[in-house]
Amino acid sequence: MLGLLTITSVFRNWRKGFQRKEENDKCSVNGAANECGTSANAHENFNFDKPAISLETVMAEFKLSNETLRRMMAHMSRNMDKGLEGGPNNSTVSMLPSFVPELPDGTEEGRFIAMDLGGTNLRVMLMDIIPGEELKTEQFNTRIPNWAMRGTGEQLFDYITKCLAEFLIEKGIQNDGLPVGFTFSYPCDQKNLRSATLLRWTKGFETSGVVGEDVVELLEQSIARRGDIKVEVVALINDTVGTMVAAAHENGGNCHVGVIIATGTNASYMEDSSKIKYGLSKSTTDYKYPEMIIDTEWGGFGDRSEADYILTQYDKIVDSRSEHPGVNTFDKLVGGKCMGEVVRVVLEKLTRAGVLFSGKGSDTLFEQDSFPTKYISEILRDESGSYVHMRDILGELGIEHYNFSDMLLLREVCIVVSRRSANLGAAAIACVLNRVRKQNMTVGIDGSTYKYHPFFDFWVHDKLKELVDPGLKFTLLQTADGSGKGAALITAIIERLNKNKGKQQPQQKLQQQQSRQQPQQQQ
Repeated sequence: MLGLLTITSVFRNWRKGFQRKEENDKCSVNGAANECGTSANAHENFNFDKPAISLETVMAEFKLSNETLRRMMAHMSRNMDKGLEGGPNNSTVSMLPSFVPELPDGTEEGRFIAMDLGGTNLRVMLMDIIPGEELKTEQFNTRIPNWAMRGTGEQLFDYITKCLAEFLIEKGIQNDGLPVGFTFSYPCDQKNLRSATLLRWTKGFETSGVVGEDVVELLEQSIARRGDIKVEVVALINDTVGTMVAAAHENGGNCHVGVIIATGTNASYMEDSSKIKYGLSKSTTDYKYPEMIIDTEWGGFGDRSEADYILTQYDKIVDSRSEHPGVNTFDKLVGGKCMGEVVRVVLEKLTRAGVLFSGKGSDTLFEQDSFPTKYISEILRDESGSYVHMRDILGELGIEHYNFSDMLLLREVCIVVSRRSANLGAAAIACVLNRVRKQNMTVGIDGSTYKYHPFFDFWVHDKLKELVDPGLKFTLLQTADGSGKGAALITAIIERLNKNKGKQQPQQKLQQQQSRQQPQQQQ
């Protein structure tokens, strides 16, 4: 594989023989639109900036210096403080309470149901937790049909309950009254573990009658309408909270930050209860624990123009065509939902300027959303000199005439755009680590973009080392199925705490946890 540091110079040499003269300083892109996808006007023109177009000018827009990343970190940290103080009305980083007070201590046990609604998929899982053993899991997976995603809240929750009931009946446990943990990966204003109001839909959902309503109540009403299953909804959680808890279970009870980098991005971490002004002011429960996991909802960072300096012209085009322009800005910059579309817009600009494919693209290449993010991973996974996946993708895009120079340029665009995403994700993680400020911190990470991109994890780790404060040490722990395991584990934690009420004061419990997490003295 050509080294990432040398590919640009190699490309420059090849381009001398292949690149056409750049004739058009002004270039427009035609396209349909949608959430990184569909607009009412399928032929809207966007005028690009006038300067001469080249690989170098494109790369310059996506390259962010450490100085710029630290500026972003400072703005994000201030927004976190504002979120803790005033919540989503006060900050684009909402800092929502989870009401999860502890990480697993290894004594959790029992049988639990976990449900995970994330993206367009629903999973129902039966988990047996036995101390000292791996989790035993049986599960059912399904895709949420389009009519449920865009119908009414009653239709959506009746479908969820139908899947839950069919799974329980198949296992013969429909009357066992098992506790349920529900992972609901959408921004919610939580009042206690069993009460959370949906703030807004993301990830393509447009279900009516749910925003502003209590999600747990809607689920329980649907269960009551069926009347043929007995369960108890114990906790509603966010997927990043679940990832943090699952990582702690894998890592001897230690995890300081949970991160998702998938379609979108988010993070959670443990915060002192004394700092959670907004979340606890709206609580409907008497929360007596000294700490709580916070769901940062950092995907909204930039929604009030506080991060415009990290946006490129391509980001602005993609955002302007989305279903919700100006919303979930950081999601669109880091997650996989829009990464492929940003690459496509860059490729279209270069093609129309005569820099790529001899100025001859294709209807498919110029069609919005025709370059999914998975193409980036496939192109960068090609073995040295083979370009097998790239050739297949060019065929799918209808590109018939291309040369080696074109392939080098295409690969470099994929690198530059996705590395920018990794660097921004790393900066956000570093922002949280610098707030937590403990030695030997563990970051549990889950998500398709992080897992399947061949270099993403390396880039994140590499940039983190440059951005965390001196002396702070960290480990990245890739966590599988945090949203599923985490829901069951949190339910088990709550069951344990309920059983142990009165046996041990929360402050004593915290002191024990801190003693277990005390880092060894550096040699």
